[in-house]
Amino acid sequence: MGRRVKFRAKPFLPGMEDAVDTEFDALETVVVLWDRHPQILTELIGILSNSKDPFYAITLLRDGKPLPHAEMFIIAHLCFTVNRILRLIADETLAGEDTVLWPERVVPPSLYEIEKHLLPGSQGQPTFYVSDIYSEQLAIIRKERKQKERDLRDEMSKEADKAQQLIGRRPGLREEIAIRRTDYDTVEKARLMPELAETRETLTHVHFRLKPTRNAVKIEREINRLRQKEREIEEQVLIDLSRKVAEHLGEIEKAARAIGELDFLICKAELARAMDGVRPHIVGGLEESCVKEHKSVGDPESSKTGLPLIIHDAFHPLVKEEVEARGGKYQPVSIEVDSTVCVITGPNMGGKTVALATIGLCATMVQWGLMAPCKYIEMGLYDFIHFQAQEEEAPGLSSFAAEIVSLKQPLSRLDERGLILLDEVGRGTNPSQGLSLCAALLSYYLENDRNSSHVIVTTHYHGLADMLHVPHWQVKGLSTGFPLDTQEDDFIKISDTWVNGTDGVQWLYRHMDYGLQKVGPDTPTPHDALLIARVLGINKEIIEKAELFYKRSQRNGEVKV
Repeated sequence: MGRRVKFRAKPFLPGMEDAVDTEFDALETVVVLWDRHPQILTELIGILSNSKDPFYAITLLRDGKPLPHAEMFIIAHLCFTVNRILRLIADETLAGEDTVLWPERVVPPSLYEIEKHLLPGSQGQPTFYVSDIYSEQLAIIRKERKQKERDLRDEMSKEADKAQQLIGRRPGLREEIAIRRTDYDTVEKARLMPELAETRETLTHVHFRLKPTRNAVKIEREINRLRQKEREIEEQVLIDLSRKVAEHLGEIEKAARAIGELDFLICKAELARAMDGVRPHIVGGLEESCVKEHKSVGDPESSKTGLPLIIHDAFHPLVKEEVEARGGKYQPVSIEVDSTVCVITGPNMGGKTVALATIGLCATMVQWGLMAPCKYIEMGLYDFIHFQAQEEEAPGLSSFAAEIVSLKQPLSRLDERGLILLDEVGRGTNPSQGLSLCAALLSYYLENDRNSSHVIVTTHYHGLADMLHVPHWQVKGLSTGFPLDTQEDDFIKISDTWVNGTDGVQWLYRHMDYGLQKVGPDTPTPHDALLIARVLGINKEIIEKAELFYKRSQRNGEVKV
């Protein structure tokens, strides 16, 4: 949805609320201008897409080195680009009572004076070369060289006429004549001509070349001398031009960075418009303290945090695109986090991981000054965002070992404010110890967080939120009212509809509610695994055995997962 940014646009760092607000002011300005003057933005995109990276040329100028032809052209092209941009953004159609001004940092200084030096009399697209206008001596040398080249052509043309009269052939490219070997008479005549020299012989032809006359050799030497002199003058012109250009180095650097910022900002505006992104409400900063008093785990207020994370109707663009491509309707995610720890539960295939990824995506985009894919977002800035997904792997480690190694990263940064998103911690070990590990980890954050961090964890463990007295969000899951009437082989009858493994996935997509709802801490974790297995076509005998094992585990008081 965005284009490749070709200039170096410096991003802001997290923890800079004022900088973020300033960035969003600029981004909103470009979005408004795009809505009002789409033709101007379209032209700007076209100009920027043809821009060249000038920073190597700028480095040469900074080091006091002369620019070669190619880099001089890039500086000339930069001047041409800047002055076209200035004409566009100063267009009188932008004026009016409700004029919206372009952000100051994207308005480059004029490089018209440099353009006059580098592109004298240029029309249309710029093409740089060392023209005669730069040096009177250069113009004289070039004029003399061109005359000598005409003299050489005339001299060699006389020799070509002689060859044509004798053998009926005139030299072509590179002044060569190719005669078939079977044409013995012509070959012998050519060999006897003093004007021709045999150069090579192939299976089919004998090749001859015109010999330069003594006068032609003299003229060629003179041409080579003039060409050498021409190169020396051109090099001196480039040195002199480089010095003139270097006098404006500050303006050139400022202009290059300005159009880099403009390109970057337009790309962000293009993305914001494509996904109908929203500007975040940024809270926190020096005026708001993030430090909370120490409270013990078990206290209902122990998990409260100074800065909230509120997201309404968020969507993950890639997932939404996939859902709509298969004919489904995407269900947005909403969540309000005002505690250090928050637990999300839900059925299998209920979208817990997607919800976690969507939260992380929205927060990350805000951190980088991008409009968020949601209807509303309110948050403080984080020092880091850590997302630990289920598919995390590390060479030579089991899934559980890889999970533990990954957990060490956010734990080593307790002195910073983080958004830590954990997908089913402890899933790689036995349920009892997995629950204990997950509870201990979240308890540790509750006791030690001093920076208003947020830890959001998805889990199948029943009672985890109640154990820690933290907010509990749950995916709504499968709609109610679908009695399992009967099962025959790979088919299951649900509310008078026969479903098998082939179309079971589509049935689940249609009837699964992926929305999040806030529930009580002790709300049971949904147990839809056996229903889903039925719908996906696992045979009846296996399902019945699984139900017996599940009932037995409940009677024995085993951990519910």
